[in-house]
Amino acid sequence: MATPWFFAPSDAWSGDHVALDAEESHHATRVIRVAPPDVITVTDGSGCVARCAVETTDGAVVARILERSDRRRPRPEIVVYQAAAKGHKNDEIVQKLAEIGATEVWVFQSRRSIVQWDRAKVEKLNSRWTSLARAAAKQSRNPFVMKAGAGLSWTETVRRVTKEPAAIVLWEEASLPLRTALFGEADRVAVIVGPEGGFDREEAESLADAGAQLVSLGPVILRTENAPVVAVSALLYHYGLIG
Repeated sequence: MATPWFFAPSDAWSGDHVALDAEESHHATRVIRVAPPDVITVTDGSGCVARCAVETTDGAVVARILERSDRRRPRPEIVVYQAAAKGHKNDEIVQKLAEIGATEVWVFQSRRSIVQWDRAKVEKLNSRWTSLARAAAKQSRNPFVMKAGAGLSWTETVRRVTKEPAAIVLWEEASLPLRTALFGEADRVAVIVGPEGGFDREEAESLADAGAQLVSLGPVILRTENAPVVAVSALLYHYGLIG
């Protein structure tokens, strides 16, 4: 049986010991029911993975590191720029993309975005999505926790896309199939996805002017919460990271 995974940031590691924070310690002792001398796996979310033996559960779980390895992040990194969607759709997107291995997800406002978020809402979403990404990484045994954030303006999104070494835009009016647009060797690929109703023509052309390719996933029109998962899965398969 696989050992349970836990997350501990880099500042929680000291010498040959690592300490879990209050949330992780509660999960370990109250849900998983770990106790000395149980063996657990701990990651810092940046590639460090350690097999550890629990020494104490008083207050916080502290474990002794038995063996440790530092893994390299798979290439290419895949980043998703996702238009804000209503309800909990963005939560679903963050959770699913974190589980399958996307590197980053940044949510932005576009013309057809139904929701509008103020600063307080953005901060709340950023905190929730960080927790969702962390939980998904642990569930999938991924030593790299996906970065996720909300609140990008359209101007900032286009600026970021301009700086991406390779980018594709999912657009229902595009004629170029995704499989034709897939790049050869790449260190980083960006996928840009519109909201319910998709991008309007001016937005799509702005992204194309920023250097992104307008591509189609085929004759069927996918929901905004499904399109990024399908596209990222196709990229992961193309580059040999899954399958």
